[in-house]
Amino acid sequence: MFDRLATSWFHLLGQPCFRVYGKARSERDWRMVEVHATRRRDHDSAWPPFLWRGTCITWTSQVIAVGWDFAEELLLEQAEEPASRDHPVEVLGGRLHGPQRLDQRPIQPWPSASEILAHECGHTYQARRLGLLYWPVGGAVTLFREGPHWYNHFENRASEQGLFGGIVNGSVCPALMNRLRRPESPKGPS
Repeated sequence: MFDRLATSWFHLLGQPCFRVYGKARSERDWRMVEVHATRRRDHDSAWPPFLWRGTCITWTSQVIAVGWDFAEELLLEQAEEPASRDHPVEVLGGRLHGPQRLDQRPIQPWPSASEILAHECGHTYQARRLGLLYWPVGGAVTLFREGPHWYNHFENRASEQGLFGGIVNGSVCPALMNRLRRPESPKGPS
């Protein structure tokens, strides 16, 4: 009930920049998740970094908030190497950060935008299961990030379980498409 109300509240705030397919490994069916972009979450935002700037956050089982710059990066990444429900993106090594990533991808030890979204899809499953408890539980332990301690379990599970099954066709908003348009080169004489 709480999850539906919170999701409806986000619909009042505006349209998503796109929709994605997401689920946890333990789920049978894919769910559509809305990705909402806001300037406050861009990397160059004036907001504090640990709360807003450069962060992605799962608000409900159907809503993830990101920065416009992240949305653009994800869209470009998906244009080059698209994810699908048959070939979903998962977090390499089960963690966004840590030494186990070096074994999986020695060239790029940081997570891709698609992996970060897979992690957030793991959180959408947690929000679905926990309902009203998701915000206080997630809020209490999310700042600890991933790691070997008991208080890292919430974040660790999101990375282990989350699967990103690609962008829903036709769901990319015009504002994001306009950001991707490059200026045309001047036409010279023929």
